[in-house]
Amino acid sequence: MWTLTEDLPFVAERAWVRDRNGAEVWLVVVRGSFDIHPDGSTRPSPDQSPVALAPVYRGDPLRSSLIYDSDLVHTKTATDVLLNGHAYAPGFRPTTHVDVTMSVGPIRKTLRVVGDRLFRGTIQIVGTPQPFLKLPITYERTWGGVDPAAKPSSALAFDPRNPVGVGFAKHQSHLAGTPAPNVESIDSSKRRSPAGFGPIAPHWATRLQFAGTYDEQWEKHRLPLLPDDFDDRFYQCAPDDQQVAGFIKGGELVELTNLTPGGSLRFRLPRVRLGFETVFGDGEPTLHRADLHTVILEPDTPRVIMVWHTSLPCHHRGHKLVGTEITIKRPLHVSDEDRTSGMWMGEMEP
Repeated sequence: MWTLTEDLPFVAERAWVRDRNGAEVWLVVVRGSFDIHPDGSTRPSPDQSPVALAPVYRGDPLRSSLIYDSDLVHTKTATDVLLNGHAYAPGFRPTTHVDVTMSVGPIRKTLRVVGDRLFRGTIQIVGTPQPFLKLPITYERTWGGVDPAAKPSSALAFDPRNPVGVGFAKHQSHLAGTPAPNVESIDSSKRRSPAGFGPIAPHWATRLQFAGTYDEQWEKHRLPLLPDDFDDRFYQCAPDDQQVAGFIKGGELVELTNLTPGGSLRFRLPRVRLGFETVFGDGEPTLHRADLHTVILEPDTPRVIMVWHTSLPCHHRGHKLVGTEITIKRPLHVSDEDRTSGMWMGEMEP
């Protein structure tokens, strides 16, 4: 059994996992959703987004992209910064392309979103893009996918970096009449690479490279444990350029361009300090803190979701666990200047 404070405005969950050597680890996750107001202030949402107990996909996991990865992972070494949303034409006027930018603390990333178009002819030439007012930014609309003409058994039938995208083919002639990517990198050297703001599925090559080697050596000496060369970076679901080493603390400035109907959104991440007290039946309570594992921006709503994660190794004490109490520290004092400037970041202190 475990308890939460009555005034906790967020949702929480817990789980047992095992580390790479099989020792038991007690996980506690807190997931907070915050509405973003026009003046840039944030408040806990009346309807809190539930803790993701398992990965959430747009459809069939083998044929669609990831919306939310599981919150109950063993560990992360950096904060994953993610965005689920759309590109919007500036000024509510139809456009054939627009650059969208996400800036969060030290991260600044721009993608180019182009209207619907088709590959034409027997060489890789794309047609004229159609004007649009709003387009989703998903991995289904960026480079990758399955060769339209390849046999399913072919080793080159799909792009392992993004199996659900478009534009991949063993021979360019296979692409004639098929959709071209809508979402691209502005870096010309990465123009034909998958581009997006959302989470990467664990079975895609970008993450799978960190999963380790499951060979005869592993079967003889490690099974059912993780292989010796397993890398904790496997747990990171954001693209490499959307990971903040050392973890985001809260209070960082967020600026979004052409990702909302109004054209821009500016606010600061809420600053929340959580306290955890885990009680065992054999001694004094254990006090511990959490890291901010994930930040998910959803500007269509608009809201921001923040996921805090704490883990407590207790292999020899697990059977004595009574529970964990979560508390929020005293509210942050907010000055009138902060409120009127639109830069207030929330109600909690770091």
